[in-house]
Amino acid sequence: MKKFLYFITVLSILTACSEAFEYSPYQVNVKSSEKGQTTRNLKRIAEIDQGSFKPFKIALFGDTHTFYDDFEDIVSKLNARDDFDFAIHLGDITSSAINREFQWYSDIINRMKKPVITIIGNHEYLSNGYYVFEEMYGPTNFTFVYNNCKFVIFDDIIWEKNVADPDFEWFDENLTNDNNYTHVIPFSHIPPWDQQFSYGNELAFNYMLHENGVEYSFHGHTHQYMDERRYESVLGNVRYITTEAANDRGYLIVTVHKDSLQIEKVNF
Repeated sequence: MKKFLYFITVLSILTACSEAFEYSPYQVNVKSSEKGQTTRNLKRIAEIDQGSFKPFKIALFGDTHTFYDDFEDIVSKLNARDDFDFAIHLGDITSSAINREFQWYSDIINRMKKPVITIIGNHEYLSNGYYVFEEMYGPTNFTFVYNNCKFVIFDDIIWEKNVADPDFEWFDENLTNDNNYTHVIPFSHIPPWDQQFSYGNELAFNYMLHENGVEYSFHGHTHQYMDERRYESVLGNVRYITTEAANDRGYLIVTVHKDSLQIEKVNF
């Protein structure tokens, strides 16, 4: 009788709470409702696409890992404004890339009223994080077009990915303005001057942007805001912008005009 009561008690706990036990912090256990979020958000973006160019705004932020209270406040502040079309998170959504961190991020980011594109960061390559990210969001290299502007989302992680170089062949090919786009704009987590890049890769990154006529490049990772033409002494026409971390309590609003991009730094 006692064994039966024990069995009933355990069964009740398990059925009452599906997350009562986690077999391993490194397990890949993505809920069906959380899978393919990038595809869903790209569909939402496509639904509001004007086709031809029309000035628009996007919101940018990144490096929200461990700063969950600040991250929630960023989402709340962005939800209070209706003047941007979508947002891009520039990577590092987790600290250790365990399954539970991905769920925390997903719970917060899905409170956003506007669509959000999530880029992979170097922290997402720890443990089994890449496999969780792939299931939850999808490919880490992809492009999409909005209002005749081409957005190039590039996975440039090196150390945690255990590769010698990013996939520069893919990057260079997709930076090409092959359809008379108003702008081609790349986004990646790590800026090229970071320690993960060799000096050759650093110059190669900037050279590819220059040769393809790309004028702006957006990144996270540094936890500091920066906006400058870093390679003026070499090929200095590319303007590099990095975002702060979430604990700096801010975000960027980028207004895309026909001939230029306007960067507004917002802190609260």
